[in-house]
Amino acid sequence: MHSSTLQSLPDVQSYDDTRNLAIDQVGVTSVPYPIQFVSRQDSGETPQSTTGMFDLFVSLPPTEKGTHMSRFVQLLRDWPQPLDYVGAIELCDQLRDRMDADRADIEIRFPYFVQRAAPVTKELGLLRLDVKLNVSIDRGAAADRRRDLRVTVSGPATSLCPCSKEISDYGAHNQRCQLTASVRFRVETDGVSIDDLFETMEKAASCRVYATLKRSDEKKITENAYENPKFVEDTVRDLALGLKADSRISWFRCESENFESIHQHNAFARIEMQT
Repeated sequence: MHSSTLQSLPDVQSYDDTRNLAIDQVGVTSVPYPIQFVSRQDSGETPQSTTGMFDLFVSLPPTEKGTHMSRFVQLLRDWPQPLDYVGAIELCDQLRDRMDADRADIEIRFPYFVQRAAPVTKELGLLRLDVKLNVSIDRGAAADRRRDLRVTVSGPATSLCPCSKEISDYGAHNQRCQLTASVRFRVETDGVSIDDLFETMEKAASCRVYATLKRSDEKKITENAYENPKFVEDTVRDLALGLKADSRISWFRCESENFESIHQHNAFARIEMQT
């Protein structure tokens, strides 16, 4: 009954369009969906359960009136878990193929947690990172540009001002900073894990931040930051050097933003580089 009724209904999206205007991206945005994420299936990591927010798009030729929106969500529903870097590329390729489009784009945003042990007491706590995967598949592009994966990780650290330390008789102003790194890999099957990427990012700051600290831990990290002062420029340069040193990374863009404790504004720096 349902099948016969469906066959008798007009497929309005497939009607011809006479305006002769192609659409670069059409699809669905902000689709929440539970995922199990692991950077690489062969990494030995335990998949982490989280909630992904999906944007799914395809291109639309000038002759077609509309796309079939329900197919985007159906594809997401049917995709096997866990999801990794290669799986995100395959999902995008399946979307392009299913919609018979020249190009498909996917963005997946989700929180990801890493465990950190306090420096003295070793008290464990979870630190939230924000991860974003951007994938594009373009069958009309040159062979080396046909598919693209960009991984972005953002998380907190501590910065302490070198100038404040140098000129002050007591202490130095310090604050939390937000580190962000976007990377492309030479080979997706050999991509840097989220955990390893964030560890590289943390090393560029004055000090890590922690979820759980006792007094002895607080003393230790305060002194660590004081002995490792960095301007926002120092942080982003050291982060760039860390990313550049990883032979698996072919391109990166890194940023540091300090939430200044003595100003109402923030301090910001960015470096972008092909490696």
